[in-house]
Amino acid sequence: MNTRDNIAAPASAVGGAITVIRVSGPDALRIGNAVWHGRRKLAETEERRMLLGRIGGDPTLAVFMKGPRSYTGDDVVELQCHGGAAAAAHAMRQLLTAGCRLAEPGEFTYRAFVNGKLDLLQAEAVADMVSSGSQAALDLAARQLEGALSRAVNSLWDDIASLRAECESRLDFPDEELDFDPDVPDKIADCLRRISALLASGQTGALLRDGVRVVLAGKPNVGKSSLLNRILGRDRAIVSAIPGTTRDTVESETVIHGIPVQLTDTAGLRESSDPVEQLGIERTRRSIRAGEVTLWLLDASAPDPAAEVAAMDRSAPGVIAVWNKCDLAPEAVLPDPGVPQVKISAATGENMEALFDAVEARVCAGQRLTPPEVAVNARGAALLEQAQASLLRAKAAFEAADHELAALELAAANRQIGGITGKNVEPDLLDRIFHRFCIGK
Repeated sequence: MNTRDNIAAPASAVGGAITVIRVSGPDALRIGNAVWHGRRKLAETEERRMLLGRIGGDPTLAVFMKGPRSYTGDDVVELQCHGGAAAAAHAMRQLLTAGCRLAEPGEFTYRAFVNGKLDLLQAEAVADMVSSGSQAALDLAARQLEGALSRAVNSLWDDIASLRAECESRLDFPDEELDFDPDVPDKIADCLRRISALLASGQTGALLRDGVRVVLAGKPNVGKSSLLNRILGRDRAIVSAIPGTTRDTVESETVIHGIPVQLTDTAGLRESSDPVEQLGIERTRRSIRAGEVTLWLLDASAPDPAAEVAAMDRSAPGVIAVWNKCDLAPEAVLPDPGVPQVKISAATGENMEALFDAVEARVCAGQRLTPPEVAVNARGAALLEQAQASLLRAKAAFEAADHELAALELAAANRQIGGITGKNVEPDLLDRIFHRFCIGK
């Protein structure tokens, strides 16, 4: 990606009521005026004022934002045309003919980064906001976009740079009676504590960003599809009293206690000579292996509850025993399955909150989910771990009076911390980061 071309792309999904098309580059104003026509040209009135005109025969709103006071830092024109595919395609053809090329994925945000409008953490927050699957994830991304995580990381960078300067001054003036800082090891230890806190936030952040895969498993006719529908609040899966109705996996997304969840309803596990049902059962086993939490449904109204427990796979990932149909056998004495358990009725909704608590406890190690103020992603965590190792070596070297090695290790920690916000980062890495974005962002 370069920053010289004029680029254009839809910045909203085509097919809604309105399509927003963004143009950015040194000639954005000229191109905007070439394809959009109103009573006044763009920039003939005050900046950022929305004007009504046309692109061809389509009524279109247009606004001009002069760089650097724009999203990308370059001159930007945004057009709002009708949302149909034909109107958006016509506008894009006009822009490409007038001198634009189609923007690559993430190229607008890449330019914002290059032009100093965002650091790398804030740029990643843009992608996180687009893909947020829950309010907690959206709030976390919004705080990162506002710079909360950047401030914490930049503060670390500044403090490590000061410690590095302290070590280098001892090398440059070994015989001078200077007032050297005696607390360097303690200050390195403080940086290590802050890194540990940031790393600890990463697990919760990953849970909020990526969510968790929850698989509904068990024998046929125990109520898996009924439970899926109950959790979703709508009829997503076919429910029937005939065992073996579900032949394939059924997937849906929801949110449980602020955690994005991908739910998978599966075919009932039993011996079967039906080749189609056998395929469904094999898919069930694959889904269980790929899941992180398994809700293993047991029939509380069955004549032999012990046989229900005996058929359960306790080795399934994050397994929770879910005694369903408790409304049909309220007085039943149920055996202990040896794993976390909850008693519910998918038909009536009884005890669903207890089920949601059990899922939260499984994915949060028995704790309530507390969204952190800031949370590093996997890329940031890897760099923090490298910086942590460098600081540990720096502390040991300083305590051994090897100030040259301590300075080298502190310099390495600075580079690693700087890579998080993009102070120093390889072009290939930037390409990988921004190509995760959608076109138009």
